[in-house]
Amino acid sequence: MFKPKTYLIAAGVFAGTLLPTAELLASTCKGPQPTICTRSCWGARAGGCTSTMGALSRAIIHHTAGSGDWTTDYETAKSRVRGVQNYHMDANGWCDIGYHFLVSAGGHIFEGRAGSMSGLPRGAHDGCNGDSFGFTALGYFHSPYNQSYTSAMQDGMYDVIAWRMPSGWSPYGSGSYCSVTVGRLDGHRKVKATACPGDIIWAHIGNDYYNGNARNGVSARRSCSTGKTAVTVDNASSSFSCSTTWATGTSAGDKYGTDYRWRSTEAVSDPATWTANLNVSASWVVKAWWAAGSNRSASAPYVVERDGGTTTVNVNQQANGGVWNTLGTFSITSGTRYVKLSCWTTTGYIVVADAVRWE
Repeated sequence: MFKPKTYLIAAGVFAGTLLPTAELLASTCKGPQPTICTRSCWGARAGGCTSTMGALSRAIIHHTAGSGDWTTDYETAKSRVRGVQNYHMDANGWCDIGYHFLVSAGGHIFEGRAGSMSGLPRGAHDGCNGDSFGFTALGYFHSPYNQSYTSAMQDGMYDVIAWRMPSGWSPYGSGSYCSVTVGRLDGHRKVKATACPGDIIWAHIGNDYYNGNARNGVSARRSCSTGKTAVTVDNASSSFSCSTTWATGTSAGDKYGTDYRWRSTEAVSDPATWTANLNVSASWVVKAWWAAGSNRSASAPYVVERDGGTTTVNVNQQANGGVWNTLGTFSITSGTRYVKLSCWTTTGYIVVADAVRWE
């Protein structure tokens, strides 16, 4: 029975947990180096740390849990990073600031522990600190403050992780770390019992080790020049299939091509399916095109096949018609892969199957 498990990725809300039986991780290149305020830039004290790591395989996201740390102003952010270092060294008695990189609400990126730009200094950030770097957001992203995880801060966080993690590393997948299961990219709370990095940031990470805004955002910045050949499949293509229950429509002006298929929503297994032969194993951006209308479903479930299983993305087909809408970025092995559109969602509407693109 084809009833999809639902993940509302765009809203950062995960309605279930998907634990694939195998970790199929795409080898990816480092992203470009973003602008980073080094230790001399923000006026760091000299650290006295000597411990280093033999490898780097995990990115752990944190927040400083200081409401006064949240700022979009560059100079103020420098001051707050100095304050974090002072607290870590003077109050905690550490040899230096515990984090490897810090990001402000204005998107400014700061080098943390000495040597983080090119070396592998062992940090003091997740309670285990083995083969991991700590990337932290300046601010308090949890009750009672619930500060904003700005788009600039997200961009800065994903930019620095994509650049600093080594070639061949992927943000997808998980493994044993500190005697618990932790993602290759994960939040501090998965390593030990803590609210860090706060519920607001956690909504962008989530328990699905093969998806989520954070992992997809980092992956999109680490795509190699792999020679990918983009594939577009229209409903009129031989690579599209559906049952006779799906009717053909031509009246919508924002359709892709000459027509589209549509079906009433119903609690039955009767998906429309697009298939594509992808030429390389890589990080693929998957997009969908539909003809919008007020009678369309606001929760049309697209099921994307990717490494380790599938992810279902619910979209609002009442809006954003006539353009390519991104369903997400996914690690997908080469070969014949599919996207399905299920009709199994809120009744009283229709779902529209028009075109899908992998790029």
